[in-house]
Amino acid sequence: MSENSIDIALVQETYLKPNRPKACSIAGYVQLRTDRTYNSKGGTALYYRRSLHCGPINIPPLTNMEATGYRLAMTGHSTLVIVSVYLPSPKRLLRRDLKALFALGDAVILFGDFNCKNIRWGCPSNNYNGIKLDELEDRLDFAIIAPSTSTCFPMSSHIDPRR
Repeated sequence: MSENSIDIALVQETYLKPNRPKACSIAGYVQLRTDRTYNSKGGTALYYRRSLHCGPINIPPLTNMEATGYRLAMTGHSTLVIVSVYLPSPKRLLRRDLKALFALGDAVILFGDFNCKNIRWGCPSNNYNGIKLDELEDRLDFAIIAPSTSTCFPMSSHIDPRR
């Protein structure tokens, strides 16, 4: 990561477990993670360059989301709260989970895998969570920034995602 000048990396579906606390550590970076303990897969993590002025935060209890977050202090700017979020695909997007994360500070940025599909974000179709997130964008007063093309490449697809 340092070779590419990456200061911050956020990861979802880490598959990491508490019995290996040093797994996937990266020299020169602080690793914060929330491991899924109740079954396989899942989990969130984030890495930030040790030279940044960051500190971990406590994530409130969430019903369907998994999250790891920290505060980033920047000279001349207010403190940012940055959160790595994972919403497993069978789970419903809940307004209370989003509200709990947005309540962590005045400037909160959620990055992650929300498993929300909406044609508005370049997906070929909508799903329940995508429609719900689109509705909550106005109600909770936040903005969604998504890639201009789909990020879903089903296993059965013969499309080369590098094209």
